[in-house]
Amino acid sequence: MGGRRTAHRWAVATAGAALAAVSLTGCGDDGGGGAKAAEGAKGGGDAKKPARRAYDPPVRFEGNAVDLTGAEQPSTSSGEALRPSVTLADGVAYVDDQRGIDAIDTRTGDSKWYVATKHEGERGGFGTERVAPLVSDDGRTVYAAWDRRVPGEGTVRDRFVIEVVAVDTATGKRTWSAEIPSDPSATGMAATAIGADGNLAPQVVGVDAGTAVVTDADTTYALDTATGDVRWKKGDYRALNLAEGVVAGGEETGYNQGRLLGVDAATGEQRWTVAGARQPARAAPKLLSANRDGHTDVVDAVDGKLRLIIDKPDYRCLDDARSLVACSKSGYNASDRGIVVIDATTFRRKWVLAADSGRSVPRVTGFWHGALYGEVGERPVVLDGNTGKDRETDPNAAPIEIDRYGGVEGTRFIPAKG
Repeated sequence: MGGRRTAHRWAVATAGAALAAVSLTGCGDDGGGGAKAAEGAKGGGDAKKPARRAYDPPVRFEGNAVDLTGAEQPSTSSGEALRPSVTLADGVAYVDDQRGIDAIDTRTGDSKWYVATKHEGERGGFGTERVAPLVSDDGRTVYAAWDRRVPGEGTVRDRFVIEVVAVDTATGKRTWSAEIPSDPSATGMAATAIGADGNLAPQVVGVDAGTAVVTDADTTYALDTATGDVRWKKGDYRALNLAEGVVAGGEETGYNQGRLLGVDAATGEQRWTVAGARQPARAAPKLLSANRDGHTDVVDAVDGKLRLIIDKPDYRCLDDARSLVACSKSGYNASDRGIVVIDATTFRRKWVLAADSGRSVPRVTGFWHGALYGEVGERPVVLDGNTGKDRETDPNAAPIEIDRYGGVEGTRFIPAKG
């Protein structure tokens, strides 16, 4: 994310918006499976079961783990693209297993429901990378997308589509689905993924006001959820956020060149741009990050304003689904590591943990409701998101996905015990 300390640089942006600039040579604290269920929900005796113990947030994990079959990425994946294709929400793990969405009850390990895609996925080889499903803010809908080949017949050639599915999380019934004709960028500049995670797989970025924003490799599509029609598409552009009617992401502008770009969700027209930005990544619901001029910039996804500067590149950010954003970097060189936590509303620093602080800097794995999860070497640890102090030194897991019932480490759900 030894030596002398230097002052942190903080400034206030125009129009009352806070802009934080961080020098990370010092640290500070200024306050503060199995057989699938048929499509649709299974009947069950959940009402007869004793209440499930919940923790907000959990800081210790142990007990019988649940294997999330199908969530693992293929062996050819590396870096951030290794992240398993699972999203955890209120006791359910939603898994994209290449052929559909599996909703797994993390208490029992049973499949609550399974929704398969209309078209079969490719089989054999090393498998296909997937992106974790998107669960709506209200928890009522889960979305996912897949590349599919539709076999031709007679003289009709095969065609390629992006199949998109929206499912009611309570019932397992489709609320809508669509097929987008796959139409990659004609320039071919993005031979590798535009985003920092290195994943080329289709992804539903967000859904709002009847528009679903879907990315696939180097192209972004805006889909009308009522008709399935494509409202607009943009090549060499990967969307990362959809907030307040604005789609924000990264665009390839030339060989090894790029920018951040915000466009109108309804029309695709440009709203703002930040030049000279590479390796774009989602930082929070309304923030995205990128490498720029040798440092990491965190930018407002709605208006493009600079909200945070970290004086080293390659920092990646997570929000805690409440009020905080943590940006961190881990690597081979201890001097490059660091963690910066800011308030998601004011963008002001909460605390910084730097390499010369006299403390070990954890590799951050997850962040949820004020608890920052990570590892020091191979030892899990939980930090207090508000203060940066050690909150639990023996949590028994360093989860990537967390809810009040436990966390996902690798492709296993481990119950919370404290």
